[in-house]
Amino acid sequence: MEPLNAAQLYTQYRERPLAFHFYRFRAYLCLAYFVLFFAFSYPFFRWAIAKPSRYPWAHRWRVFWAKSIAFLFGIRVQTIGKIPESCDKLMIVANHFSYLDIPILVAAFPLSLHFVAKAELTRFPFFRHFFHTMDIAIPRSSAQGSMKAYRRLEEFWKAGSAVVVFPEGGILGQAPSMTAFRPAPFAVALQQGATVLPVSLPDTWKILPECPRHFLRPGPCRVHVLEPQSPEAFLGDEKALKNKCHELIRHDLIAHES
Repeated sequence: MEPLNAAQLYTQYRERPLAFHFYRFRAYLCLAYFVLFFAFSYPFFRWAIAKPSRYPWAHRWRVFWAKSIAFLFGIRVQTIGKIPESCDKLMIVANHFSYLDIPILVAAFPLSLHFVAKAELTRFPFFRHFFHTMDIAIPRSSAQGSMKAYRRLEEFWKAGSAVVVFPEGGILGQAPSMTAFRPAPFAVALQQGATVLPVSLPDTWKILPECPRHFLRPGPCRVHVLEPQSPEAFLGDEKALKNKCHELIRHDLIAHES
């Protein structure tokens, strides 16, 4: 039996009107909470991201935001697997199926995280401040610009932080199947000697799917930490590293599609 995709899951819930409208209402509540949280936190965030020395304060408040979403909306984050303890440079790569992916990763990892995202997000004034300071915006239309932006990762690694990349390049309505990974982050990881940690998120799209109309339902949300990939094992072959990470995440998603 073929697994459901996001559109089919949405149709399935439409057949249960009471549950469907309740979950739709929860999605609107979550959106309202997101807007209000960042609206009230805006002065603090502007202060915290004004200097790199204050980034840990911004991250702590982002962790509170992520964990409060999970608590308020009945999402039980379950981290499965071992997070590397001693790693000078760590790049986390994950599938990207839902807007929940970022808060779930923030809640799941006891690390200071910096996110890499598409440059289109800088069109929104609030996000622009983040992606010009403690996060990184990637101009996908320019390979040279992308590589230049990725080189900012070095400053975060020097501060002892980890970086998070979604190599699919965005939420493309593909759940539960992945699209091809972009090569740039893996090339940078090899150039800078970073360990790449594949992570699969099999449940976020079932809790908050990418559909024309969203719904938000409670439940467990698994974060599977897979086998770290050492740069020395790939001898500069970014394609091999990219394909290895893609296959590890894809197989894990298939194995836990339930």
